Amino acid sequence: MAELRAPDGGSAIRLIAQVQEADSRREADLRKIASTRRYVLKNKRWERDAVMNVRVTYESGVGKHFEIISMENADGLQKRVFDKLLEGEMEASRKDSSNVESGITLANYDFTFVGEANLNGRECLLLQLKPKRNSKYLIEGKAWVDAKEHAIVRVEGRTAKSVSFWIGKPYIVQNFRKVDDVWVSASNQSTSDVKLIGKTELTVDFIDYQLGRQPEIARSAQPSGK
Repeated sequence: MAELRAPDGGSAIRLIAQVQEADSRREADLRKIASTRRYVLKNKRWERDAVMNVRVTYESGVGKHFEIISMENADGLQKRVFDKLLEGEMEASRKDSSNVESGITLANYDFTFVGEANLNGRECLLLQLKPKRNSKYLIEGKAWVDAKEHAIVRVEGRTAKSVSFWIGKPYIVQNFRKVDDVWVSASNQSTSDVKLIGKTELTVDFIDYQLGRQPEIARSAQPSGK
């Protein structure tokens, strides 16, 4: 990994620039992403975990569409939590359709190189994340960057701003995986000390990805018009 070591802030900035460039190249012709999200809500006060399955479709220039497929053990408070989650995600989708507010970018974060790390067999560079503003969409913590792929494979930390009065600043772990040549969300886990009900864990697994590419348009020879 010698060619990617980041001994100083300037090199960390160059690394993030490489990540953004690689993402742009991989996603240049990507027009649609669809996946199923499985939400599992846990609290020791509940006898059973609440589960919700949602189909989420993103289309370039249109935004995200959410379709609830099923709910299990989601009555009363659990259902209200799920409803609020989807309401918040739809709001975030409308406000941040191009990932401007929440992306791991130079506009949103200051970066400090921490060291090298092995994550699930991948050689990674570890960066400290310091949000440039207080936002519930940004995380104060760390990011693991795959040294060969120039891709972020894990982000971990607390939100820079309280999500709500009831939830506070949850601790979040985001993992990413490769589908075809595009890096997408694999799982999100957030742990919060919710007022009145205590420690609550939400896990979201992303499965059944379908990627839509811009079809290549065949160019036919035009008549000379002579």
